[in-house]
Amino acid sequence: MKRKITRRDFLKLAGAGAAVTAALGYGVLRESNGDPIVERNPYVNPNSLFTSALDGSVPILVVVNPEAENKFGIFLTEILRAEGVNCFHMAALSSLSADVIGAYDVILLAETPLTTSQIEMFEGYVFNGGGLVSLRPAAGLESIFGWERSAGSLSDEYLVYDSAHPANGGSNLSLQYHGAADLYELTSGEGVAWLFTKNAPYGKPAIVMNRFGDGTAGAFAFDLAKSIAYMRQGNPELVNQDLDGLNGARTVDMFVGWIDLERIQIPQADEQQRMLVNMLAYLSKRPLPRLWYFPEDKKSVLIATGDSHSNPVPFIEEVLKIVDDRGGHMTVYYAPQIVGDIGRAARWTRFWLTDNVPVISNALGEEFGSPTPDLVESWRARGHEIALHPYVETGLDEWQLYWKEFTGRGYGPVSQTVRTHRVLWAGWMETARVQAMHGMRMNFDYYHVGPSMQMPNGAWVNGHLTGSGRPMKFIDEQGHIIDLYQQLTQVTDEHNIPMDVPEWGGYAGLSAQETVEISKYLLDRSVKYGDYCAITGQFHVDPFQLGGDPAQSGRIFLEGTLDYANELGVPILSAQEWLWFSDARHDSNFENVTWDADASSLTCELVPPTQPLSTLTVLLPALHAGKQLSTVTVNGVPTPAKTRLVLGGVEYAQLILPASRQSIRSTYS
Repeated sequence: MKRKITRRDFLKLAGAGAAVTAALGYGVLRESNGDPIVERNPYVNPNSLFTSALDGSVPILVVVNPEAENKFGIFLTEILRAEGVNCFHMAALSSLSADVIGAYDVILLAETPLTTSQIEMFEGYVFNGGGLVSLRPAAGLESIFGWERSAGSLSDEYLVYDSAHPANGGSNLSLQYHGAADLYELTSGEGVAWLFTKNAPYGKPAIVMNRFGDGTAGAFAFDLAKSIAYMRQGNPELVNQDLDGLNGARTVDMFVGWIDLERIQIPQADEQQRMLVNMLAYLSKRPLPRLWYFPEDKKSVLIATGDSHSNPVPFIEEVLKIVDDRGGHMTVYYAPQIVGDIGRAARWTRFWLTDNVPVISNALGEEFGSPTPDLVESWRARGHEIALHPYVETGLDEWQLYWKEFTGRGYGPVSQTVRTHRVLWAGWMETARVQAMHGMRMNFDYYHVGPSMQMPNGAWVNGHLTGSGRPMKFIDEQGHIIDLYQQLTQVTDEHNIPMDVPEWGGYAGLSAQETVEISKYLLDRSVKYGDYCAITGQFHVDPFQLGGDPAQSGRIFLEGTLDYANELGVPILSAQEWLWFSDARHDSNFENVTWDADASSLTCELVPPTQPLSTLTVLLPALHAGKQLSTVTVNGVPTPAKTRLVLGGVEYAQLILPASRQSIRSTYS
């Protein structure tokens, strides 16, 4: 008969484990190679964003003024990369000359004041055949845009696309914008979009295009870059306020009264970014190659995530198996119970015995609930991500405590994606900065939850709180890009599972099947109707532990959402897999983009970073300068383009290519 180890024996082992743990440094914040972690600079190096050789080898030049009062101009680089238009250079306004800008097809000018000589430089550029798109343009440029300034401005209202203008692709969407739009009267310009107040026309242009000399100029009456940042990241005037009916200042609080609930189903920021790209393509002499949003020819992805609050192993395994059975991968955001150094050492000893000495493990008696390091590693080997779910109830300093507990249990290295418990948020971008300092690269804290998602008539709305279903890096108040992607969490089980924890509020009284229908609705909008959004699902592990109705509801929601994704052919990815793809796509570039007008042929090189990714999908305009795309070669080999798709009203051909350097030549005839 096996002897059971007594509590006293176990405490002796725990004491020994504590000594070993201290010696090995477990619980210290560490890199994946074991070195103590050093807090990272959370920002993208701004110098890396500016192009040293302004040689016109790509079609677009983004011009920003680092000295301007409005610091959001640099965000245009993230907007273009989010749209896959990775064929641009960026320059500081003060470094430019007429010869430099003359090498580019299109100038994208951020909001900035201009000197007389700079005004003359841009006027001459357009007059001589260049294309210019200016955001909230400076005084003095009115004649090239074909409008005259009127008194006043209109802030935080709406614009409606003029479906008759070719740059709109036939769209007549009505969308929100944020910030101030200056007021103009058209002279010779054409209205591309018009200002509205809610649903009433205001009679002033929001976007204009005008022929000037041999070139064409377009302008937004408001700063699109700032508007997109505010739409995605919330109202900075609402920071640290508890407004949504749930306890605690959360991300969703910054959207109370900020997002029009009647338009939440529309990815408004994404649609306006596509409008910008349409204008750039309309003005460019060279066809603009782009990168598709998703892997291969998929029209969406489902990012499967589930918060787990110290749930025992069987319940985590149950959820992961459901995902396994449907060919997907999942991220479990795990919040370990904080037990302190001695308790953690005891747990580590128990983990070690469980993983390495089965006889002793069996002698310890009752099965231990927490996952062991070997089990966590086996989940990762199956393609799942086990990531940190930190509490910040007493402030952002708690990050250190949860990191120490997570790594001290042997669950490291800490993954680079994160969701905070209760999606509590500090400042406008303070939480993002802290997360980036801890090495996080993708954030899922912007989250559809709570009473503020209910209309005055009692109906609950669903869609895109941030106006976007795709990842973009954050920008802070000073105009610094934070090296952390924001990805919205759109479908959450708080609305259908009455978990009896007050802080998990937002229960809308929906049935599990009704919540599945929300998932289906958003996936359908993406796949069938052209929203093209990544959909993130929150499938808590906790209901499976609660049992009864919560467990049944949780299973119906999870299985129903996954099954519908499979039915549509939508990949089911972990957050880490989505980060890998997003990074590779973001950091790829089109170089040496050359247009031979006589031969009507475009040549370019796709240059991806070194990433563990198999393919990238290139989009080539199906029509340019009145001619149709006829042939494509890749590295000299004729290559058929896949099924064409319509993006922002523009038709593209798809090329699914290995994620390595590729030389592409396309001919139009």
